[in-house]
Amino acid sequence: MGNLMASFGTGVSGLKAAQTSLNTTAHNLANATTAGHTRQQTILTDHYYSTTYGNHTNLLQVGLGTNIALVRQVRNEFLDDNYRLQIGRQNFYEAQSETAMEIESLFGELEGEKFSDTVVNVWKSLQELQKEPESLVKKDLLASVASTFVERANVVRDQLKDYQVNLNQEIELQVKRINEIAQGIKECNDEIKRVEVTGEQANDYRDTRNLLLDELGNYMDYDITEEIDGTISVYVEGQYLVSTNKAFSLGTERISDTSAMLKVVWNENGGGDFFGQDSLSYSMENNTDIGSLKGLLIARGNKVANYTDIPVRPKETDYNNVADYQQAMNNFNAALDEYNSKIEPSIMMTVQAQFDSLVHGIVTLINDTLCPNIEVKLQDGSTIKILDTENCPQGDDENHTVGTELFSRKSTPRYTKETVTLEDGTTAEVYRYNEEDPDDIYSLYTISELEVNPNVLQNASLIPLMANAASGNVNGYPSEIVESVLNNWSIELGALDPNSLTTYTINDFYDAMIVGIGSKGQVWNSIVSNQENLVFGIDEERQMVMGVSTDEELVSLIKYQHSYNASSRYITVIDEMLEHLIERLG
Repeated sequence: MGNLMASFGTGVSGLKAAQTSLNTTAHNLANATTAGHTRQQTILTDHYYSTTYGNHTNLLQVGLGTNIALVRQVRNEFLDDNYRLQIGRQNFYEAQSETAMEIESLFGELEGEKFSDTVVNVWKSLQELQKEPESLVKKDLLASVASTFVERANVVRDQLKDYQVNLNQEIELQVKRINEIAQGIKECNDEIKRVEVTGEQANDYRDTRNLLLDELGNYMDYDITEEIDGTISVYVEGQYLVSTNKAFSLGTERISDTSAMLKVVWNENGGGDFFGQDSLSYSMENNTDIGSLKGLLIARGNKVANYTDIPVRPKETDYNNVADYQQAMNNFNAALDEYNSKIEPSIMMTVQAQFDSLVHGIVTLINDTLCPNIEVKLQDGSTIKILDTENCPQGDDENHTVGTELFSRKSTPRYTKETVTLEDGTTAEVYRYNEEDPDDIYSLYTISELEVNPNVLQNASLIPLMANAASGNVNGYPSEIVESVLNNWSIELGALDPNSLTTYTINDFYDAMIVGIGSKGQVWNSIVSNQENLVFGIDEERQMVMGVSTDEELVSLIKYQHSYNASSRYITVIDEMLEHLIERLG
């Protein structure tokens, strides 16, 4: 009778197991279309065994029923990690691709007025002026076209800068959402710990947490560690975003006092930059191309670049000895390393520097032809550049003015008139050229500092196209002055990419720049397309593991119903047997 009483417990345990399995199956069916729901499964194990000795000391074991080990989530951690990594890479390159497309649009290459048309108009106005260099009308036309060229260059530059700064809004939105996700993960941690300390499984909270982790994978790369109490820690960029009991937060602040661009910083963890600013380089091999937040920051860059950011490869023919050339190459290679880590990875800064190089090349080509410089040595051994007053052309105004450039710097005049002592001890009054200093933005012929000479706009006759009397010509307008500009137009402006030996003319430089933007965009689009297929495939595999199949669950529902009925009948049989025994004994 004792064994029969124990058999009640066996039947009851089977009943409970079947009921729990039914509840789990019903929960799966009810949440089959719920986002983030993970299929749950009841794990059953044998309960304790009653061990006795039979005849000939044989061991007899009688099972005492079924034990519900746990109700687990059916997930594959490897697929989860791979999914979050690959969708982060997809979002990284989507940020790059969208930036490239926007830049093409700003240059008018997708629609609107192309900047290349403005460059062509400068060329055409110079051609017209070559035919009639004495014509005031043609000079006015050149001044007008030059003014349009500068205005259009500034419009494109300002649009690039505005788009660059406007990416701050997207960065702030992403940072805000990341903080919300971190807080949500922390709250799930708290609930999971509270529920599971009682022995229950907090699977629905785990579903919510996994859904948040999937979303976080869109923004950044991270590692997670799960503790024995069910809580997790999220480790990002060398620090905790979420610890087991606390959520840390990110913020934004200006890169510098003079910059309108924002960087991402830690609000806690001792503060500091979230991403290091020393290098913008990334690679698939090192998994440093993960997350849309990083993609935005790299595509945007951290400053408004100009032509001085592109190092110029030295020419051996410009140096008198091998040692000087080798030193110049060493300096170039050091500058190239910095360019490759701080400028080249950002498509925005790369294009800004290339575009500024194009405008700078056109401006200096025209100015240096109208106002040629020579180098002279002073008594102290130093050298300076001065206006070549003996060979430079002059304006046909009443004063026959020399040294009037077409394009001016807003803050720095081209020449400063001063008296110097030359190498031979004589003194001379010269027009000293105020050279460009990469450390002084106001000294550069960069787009932001560029304007058409206001004096030329008021009086186009100041444009120096008349032959200088000091050179032996009187009242002539030699066509070779403008012709030299047109000829130099087809001479190599320089390299688009300092990593390459290929150089381009002015027209080819612009075309190569636009093709480069489009090529990068196509490469990134291809990566995004491949990543979409990869992410889709991984997610399909995940869903095969964690997703709910209603057909399978309905089959399980019927199975567990039969199990429940079988346990009920078993209990009924034991009850009838006990009743029979009690009646017979009575």
